[in-house]
Amino acid sequence: MQLQKYECTQCGSHDFTDLGESKIKCSYCSTIYKVIEPEQAKPKVIIGKGANVVFGKNSNVTIKGGVKIEGEANVQFLGKLEIIEEGEKDKMKKFKNILK
Repeated sequence: MQLQKYECTQCGSHDFTDLGESKIKCSYCSTIYKVIEPEQAKPKVIIGKGANVVFGKNSNVTIKGGVKIEGEANVQFLGKLEIIEEGEKDKMKKFKNILK
């Protein structure tokens, strides 16, 4: 979720904190909003929490529309993987840190 694209209707601030579960909070006046993402922005592939998924070395996977890997999922891509729509940089960094 890119929080900088929102503007608080109460105070005009562009500074928000992500509360999870599609909610954000204005960092200035503490107004809470529910964010409804457009259908096309939602990932098309979701790998659930605790899943163990291995795409073998001969796999050739194309994912159109993004992928969401939920916490504690073990996912290995040993073959070719092509994601058509790149995800958000801050979220990718967070997941890379989790995988270390």
